[in-house]
Amino acid sequence: MSCKFRGRIFWLLSVLCLGMLPASASYLLSAEKGPINYKLVPNLQEMMDHSPAPQFTLPNFEGEKVSLKDFRGKLLMLNFWASWCVSCREEMPAMERLYQRYKNRGFVILGVNVKDDKKSALSFVGELKITFPIAFDPNGEVGLLYGAWGLPATYLIDAKGIALARAWGPADWYSPGARDLIKKLLDEKK
Repeated sequence: MSCKFRGRIFWLLSVLCLGMLPASASYLLSAEKGPINYKLVPNLQEMMDHSPAPQFTLPNFEGEKVSLKDFRGKLLMLNFWASWCVSCREEMPAMERLYQRYKNRGFVILGVNVKDDKKSALSFVGELKITFPIAFDPNGEVGLLYGAWGLPATYLIDAKGIALARAWGPADWYSPGARDLIKKLLDEKK
């Protein structure tokens, strides 16, 4: 092979490599963050379309209006529950611990009480010492809007209001996997 021919091959390979550099750098930087593994919580499923979560407004304990848009800028766990739901009673203490751990980092839980009387709901919240915000959906309309046909049903919604994942049924929301997932989502928000 002549020196001239080798020089052209070297030049061509150099141009190709330099052309691929931005794509490679982008891939390497995104690989550092890595994809979010929603399976860290066994019954959590990623919502593939990542569309905006349905908007709603409901009253809280004091009768003030609570809207989905009130939580923009935060990672939101939206949980549909009822006082008569045994699985809800089992998972709520873990949710409260998760809330306490990450609430100062931009994480909030909104519990939506579905088809329950206010007295039973207040008693449930007091008994379990729940401190995260609670809203009331007495007719189950917002629950149906989200497709929460059974309880508990939980949705993760990002800071822009995009639905990321949902869980049907109870989960251990303070397991190492759940804490890792919430931490990763909060770190990604930065």
